[in-house]
Amino acid sequence: MKTRHEAISIDRDHKTVTIRNLTDEVTFEQAYEKLVIATGARAIIPDMPGIRLKGVFPMKEFQDGIDIKAFIEEKKPKRAVIIGGGYIGVEVAESFAHLGMKVTIVEALDRIMAIMDEDMSELVATELKKNGVDIVTSTKVVGMEGDERVKAVLLEDETTIAADCVLVSIGVSPSSEIAQNAGLDLGPRKAILVDRYLRTSDPDIYAAGDCSTVFHRLMCEPVFIPLGLTANRQGRMCGENIVAELAGTKLKPFPGIIGTAVTRAFDLEIAKTGLGQTDIDRYNLKHISSVKIKARNLPGYFPGSSEIWVKIYFEEETRVIVGGQIIGKAGSALRINALVVAVTQGMRLDEIYALDTAYAPPFSPVWDPMLIAAKAGMK
Repeated sequence: MKTRHEAISIDRDHKTVTIRNLTDEVTFEQAYEKLVIATGARAIIPDMPGIRLKGVFPMKEFQDGIDIKAFIEEKKPKRAVIIGGGYIGVEVAESFAHLGMKVTIVEALDRIMAIMDEDMSELVATELKKNGVDIVTSTKVVGMEGDERVKAVLLEDETTIAADCVLVSIGVSPSSEIAQNAGLDLGPRKAILVDRYLRTSDPDIYAAGDCSTVFHRLMCEPVFIPLGLTANRQGRMCGENIVAELAGTKLKPFPGIIGTAVTRAFDLEIAKTGLGQTDIDRYNLKHISSVKIKARNLPGYFPGSSEIWVKIYFEEETRVIVGGQIIGKAGSALRINALVVAVTQGMRLDEIYALDTAYAPPFSPVWDPMLIAAKAGMK
């Protein structure tokens, strides 16, 4: 293992990697039989005026969090603007608000948390506003104003929002340049294209994690959805398949993903898996319906009982479940794992409804919200 070393190029003909020692700038070549590219992804930083001002931060690496924390402790900012209303933006908005800052999220799309259906993302927006977070949508940030330190964010309509601290969270892009320069095939979002065994277009080079594509079980195609479990599982399977290949034994195909994700906004837990309305519209999928119910996460008489919304997508003819979304308070989000099993195993609504789910007042009503949603979809 070599730290403070950077792989700068791959010579596929001679099967070597050129490496630079970042301490003394000396370069050397390292031969390989099999190679794994696991360069990850990096935060997208827009090229705009003021992006390098003090008080403007990305949020991707662990060090980014340390830098933001140190800045807040030293400068004690009162007004924060978050550019981007996805997972990171929503999560950090909560943290900033708890620290006493006036928080504004600016989102270029027409709503925050666009990965969720519109009616579900509206619940998230309501929760944020209830906790004092302002939300500006359908508007792009075009620059930051200030001398050495940021003082305001400039919007495309030429209005400004005062800011002592700005977080840029508009997504990530795969760090795939070394693969592109080596002539390897790229997939969606310029992620390194891999097959079901995590091999690139060069059979002696594998790729894993946030730099690469991953097979989507429902769409049956490579996608770029960088998530933690996917990266971990791909890395493990890369190692297993390389050992198998060198030993002359059978390789294991990567099982694929269905896009499961979870987050929180103040007291509201948010989870999704499989297909949603955005996917249905994008791929022009026919004969898929949905059902949405509002229930209680616990019995109405029990302390902590609150509303929970469950939405399930299913094929109209077969009633096979293809996706779902859940929003509610404590204990709501992990119910998504039941839908993960349902989607992965191709279960029908009636099979979910027939499940012998656990019941005790501290954990669930007699009729779990998942059962209620499945029954509603069967009608």
